Amino acid sequence: MTGPVFLLAMPAGVLGRFPSAGLLAGEVYRVILGKFHGVQLILGCAMALFAGGFAFQTLSFSMPGLVRDWNLPEGLIGPLLSAAIFGLLLGYLFMAPLADRLGPRAVVCPAMLGLAASAGICLLAPNVEVLILGRVLIGIAIGAAFPCAVSAASQHGMQRWRGAKVVGIYVAYSFGFLAAGLASGWLVPLHGWRAAWGLTLPAALIAAGLLWDALPARLPHAPQSRPLASLFTSDLRQGTLLFWLMCSIGLGLFYAVQGWLPLLSAREGMNYANAVTAANLFTVGNAVGAVPMIWWADRMGPFRALVCVSAIGLAGIVLLGLSTGEGGRLFLLAAVLAGIGIGGGQKGMIAAASQFYPPRLRSTGIGWALGLGRFGALCGPLLIGFVTMHDVAGGTALLSLAFPVPVIMLAAFWLDRTYGRIDRATDNQSPRHAMPNDQVRR
Repeated sequence: MTGPVFLLAMPAGVLGRFPSAGLLAGEVYRVILGKFHGVQLILGCAMALFAGGFAFQTLSFSMPGLVRDWNLPEGLIGPLLSAAIFGLLLGYLFMAPLADRLGPRAVVCPAMLGLAASAGICLLAPNVEVLILGRVLIGIAIGAAFPCAVSAASQHGMQRWRGAKVVGIYVAYSFGFLAAGLASGWLVPLHGWRAAWGLTLPAALIAAGLLWDALPARLPHAPQSRPLASLFTSDLRQGTLLFWLMCSIGLGLFYAVQGWLPLLSAREGMNYANAVTAANLFTVGNAVGAVPMIWWADRMGPFRALVCVSAIGLAGIVLLGLSTGEGGRLFLLAAVLAGIGIGGGQKGMIAAASQFYPPRLRSTGIGWALGLGRFGALCGPLLIGFVTMHDVAGGTALLSLAFPVPVIMLAAFWLDRTYGRIDRATDNQSPRHAMPNDQVRR
């Protein structure tokens, strides 16, 4: 018999006869309970992101069967695919900031219940109009929950490892994408194109159950009446604008490479199997990018780590452009490097934002950075489309994506020079008072 059960089973006379034993038992109980609460919180946040990634991606793998069975006109395919992105924008900008007024539990748990209900609407949708509505609601639910879950995870545990926890649970979102592909590949041929959508329901409900107990019912600070305006106080204004810039470019690069890599590779004469392999390796690199980001962030701070992983991404994009026509192992290696740099950079930006903003503004700060980043997600693929319209070679089109990367590196360097080691600052300390890199001791 161990843990809290053992403590509850101790005879009351023993605790009364030895007061010090009673105090020790109570302290051990609090430590064990605190560790269990922390594990439950991290698991709940990771499950929320996993459910969101799964729900977001399942439609992509259902489109061939959906278009065939419903005879869907081409004019409706675009709105259907964009509906969840529009919902994400609404959730990030307008729903997530409510957590800084009402508390995270009041936003995340209803958002998970809403995600389950929205997936149910999609599962039972009789026509494309209802399906588009369900996809918008899915996006709103994900956009509301994502920043709040990241904010909650960043406030738990040792200050040194909070950024690593954020990067770690962000990987759960990528795993949701991967699980959507695996589940769809198994279930859709057997049970039809809607089959995998139902799996969102248990994942979202499990996340809601875990987080209901793990998240605080009340804010530990005074509610913010104008959280958006507070992002532009003198000590946060510069960082806020630079985070918006970096997130917009980072998401634009991700969606441009993910969307165009197979097509541009095939246009340059590469066989279909290698083109798909390169796209899959890019996705794997996105998840693996968390490892160097965590390692470098602990040693040199989140902003310098962003410079380093962005340099990896820059090298990968350049190699992709130079080897598109040739293919082979160099091209596949370039896809992995590009994925590590772009994916690690995305995760690092959100982890850095969670350490940059104080707890009272964290959900708003992360939500608006991700929300405005969606404009970059729209512009990135459009940029490649504009370039290819002018009969530019596929390799040259990919090389054009290298030009925005130094902007991310310069922005991260500027943030490091201005704010220093924000991962060593306390929650109540202004970012401008964080410790410079050269003063950090291990």
